[in-house]
Amino acid sequence: MTSRRRLLPLLIFLLFTAIGLLLFSYRYLDDLAGHRYGTLVQRFIEEMTGVYAALPIVPIARYVGRRFSWCRATWPTALAANLAALVVYSALHTTLMALSRALIFPLAGLGAYDYGDMVLRYPMEASNDAVFYAIAAGFVFFIRREARARRAELEAVELRGRLAQATLENLRLQLHPHFLFNALNAISAVMYEDVGRADAMLAKLSEFLRTVLASSDVQQVSIGDEIDVERMYLDVMRARLERGLRFDVRVARGAEAASVPFLVLQPLLENAIRHGMAGEREAIAIEVDVAREGAQTVISVADDGVGPPPAGVRRGRGLANVESRLRVLFGEGATSCALEARAAGGSQVTLRFPFTTAGAGTS
Repeated sequence: MTSRRRLLPLLIFLLFTAIGLLLFSYRYLDDLAGHRYGTLVQRFIEEMTGVYAALPIVPIARYVGRRFSWCRATWPTALAANLAALVVYSALHTTLMALSRALIFPLAGLGAYDYGDMVLRYPMEASNDAVFYAIAAGFVFFIRREARARRAELEAVELRGRLAQATLENLRLQLHPHFLFNALNAISAVMYEDVGRADAMLAKLSEFLRTVLASSDVQQVSIGDEIDVERMYLDVMRARLERGLRFDVRVARGAEAASVPFLVLQPLLENAIRHGMAGEREAIAIEVDVAREGAQTVISVADDGVGPPPAGVRRGRGLANVESRLRVLFGEGATSCALEARAAGGSQVTLRFPFTTAGAGTS
């Protein structure tokens, strides 16, 4: 942006120079067409001084355009300000042309320059100046409107980004009390049966929460880091279930560098344990498969528990939370959390979202 601003004066100068050369060619060729010869230098000086003397139109029009906006409520003020600026510009333009030509003509060997009766010259030049001022003011207006639109668009993008970040943070914070409630209930159920196991669960829970809080500003992590954190969570549950919990992870080749939302698996694992062990079950096996399919990361969490709830039962908060996080992070690129029954018994949840590497996906 700074380099563009430094380049702008040069571009304006080159533009005015090009306009001056075009006007000069028009006037000189008109002289030749009328059999008026020997006017090359005179026409060149007249047209170039006329154009360069018009350079003040840019800062004047820009200043007025910034101070007085064209809208329904303020257009009379803006019109009056531009008319006043036109008078100032035209008087300045005509004076600069007269002075510069009076100085340059003798130096070029053309003798004294006769600009005619200045009382009439000022209103005469004002008619041309009005056209050029209107063009310059129009350019300033449209450039400023484009800049405002671009700025508003950037602010809207930033606002959407902040809103998405706040939404993600809110969704992630929802996990903490929900998880703590379930974890503390589990510890409470064990406490009166086996104080040692309850103490071990509290120690594992403390370690897990310390890791989660240390990563409070992270939205995405590598799949390896996510699995490590989830193993800590399952250690809390394993202390309650003892040998009743088996956990296997398979990461396919090509998916090792995948970036995933932080704690995206925790609600799925919690659901697998909580709902999969409903009734009299005392053991459960959970399998997590991570693969890359084209431009997507595909994660499935399967268990051999009692299976998904009957059709028509409202989805739990955990799945809804995961689905919302994926939608905010990836938009239309993320599919819904697909919950289905396994043919061999149990449930399976499949997540699909755009594949990104850990370095690109961490925020």
